[in-house]
Amino acid sequence: MRVGCREGPWSLNCLLWPGHGRLAPRKGCSPLLKILFCCEGFLVDGVASFNLYLSSALAEAGHDVAIVGRWAGFSSFKERHERKGVTVFQELALTPVSPRLIRHAAAFKPDVLITDSRRAFPLALEIKKRTGAKLVTVFHDPARDDRRKNRGLEIIRAESDAWITSEEPIFEQLNGLAPPFPVSLIRRPISAMVEPSPLPPRDPFRVFCLGRLSGYKSPGFRALLDRAFLLKRKIPSLEVAFAGGGDRLPLYRIEAMKQNALAGSRFVRVLGTVTDPNPLFRWSTVVCAGATSAAEGVLSNRPTFAFSAFWLGLVSEANSRDAIACHFGERYGSFRLKDRPETVLEALETLYGNWADSGIEETVKKAREALEREFSSSLTASQFETLFRKLSGS
Repeated sequence: MRVGCREGPWSLNCLLWPGHGRLAPRKGCSPLLKILFCCEGFLVDGVASFNLYLSSALAEAGHDVAIVGRWAGFSSFKERHERKGVTVFQELALTPVSPRLIRHAAAFKPDVLITDSRRAFPLALEIKKRTGAKLVTVFHDPARDDRRKNRGLEIIRAESDAWITSEEPIFEQLNGLAPPFPVSLIRRPISAMVEPSPLPPRDPFRVFCLGRLSGYKSPGFRALLDRAFLLKRKIPSLEVAFAGGGDRLPLYRIEAMKQNALAGSRFVRVLGTVTDPNPLFRWSTVVCAGATSAAEGVLSNRPTFAFSAFWLGLVSEANSRDAIACHFGERYGSFRLKDRPETVLEALETLYGNWADSGIEETVKKAREALEREFSSSLTASQFETLFRKLSGS
């Protein structure tokens, strides 16, 4: 285990720690750890964004952080990891558990491993066998058994040293399983990764839709796309951008061409996977998203309609607790959006029409402040450090 100061690697209250480029601790400083994140593959999704945000927060806190996983030829957060000081170990591999990846991980000599409960757990298990590191398992979805090798709930319970989740219902379920180790509720550390910008004027009315383009998660996106030309007739300055991968991406691009042809202008764009949404948040007037992407939209200082499979609506200070509890329409909501997909267009049209009288700037400001408290990157890093100290017995 390495040593350092919680005040950060460039604090004037610490002396240079020879050979490490970090700072030696003065009395009262907490230990630095070597922390290794395990991923199933370098993709861009909710699990990958959690790894990016938490690894960045822990690196910012002064820990030596790395992430290991196969590269399967897709867009990834590799560059953003590296910009935040996180070392990336990746290899082209057909399966998640690669001997070369395990050798990279063993050479890093981690104190702590962090893995999700489903896809990367087999890789983390092999690394734990080689290194003896403590294993923290993150549940992004409710716990369920899996018959595939090294993915069942029994082995996850037997080999983990701690469980964490960012959602209350999952936290309650995990506690109900009564494991013989800590179970913690720790929010996603989003705040430091989103760059808020001033709310722009209403026109041009730019709608940024961020999230996976699939049948289950995207009925609202599809409804907006299919009726985009009709909405543009009511809102002449309308521009729409969809960012996200998924099996429906080719269909979205074809439909966007049709809507643009009807309008005689390229007002709808389908961008595919985007590894850094901050430029698009700055471009946007309104954000439509579910799950973590909705939280990012609010933190970017934009009016954000939260929905995925379910409808929540415009995120505000008043409904922020409900939004967090339902994971911004991912788990449940007011109704299933596939039953009333026109709701998205109605909400956008209403917001546009009432923009001047709705007090939107104050609504956005208070919603952002409420979520900044819940999704604080520095607070989450501190909570993980407390957990790590419990695991090490210090």
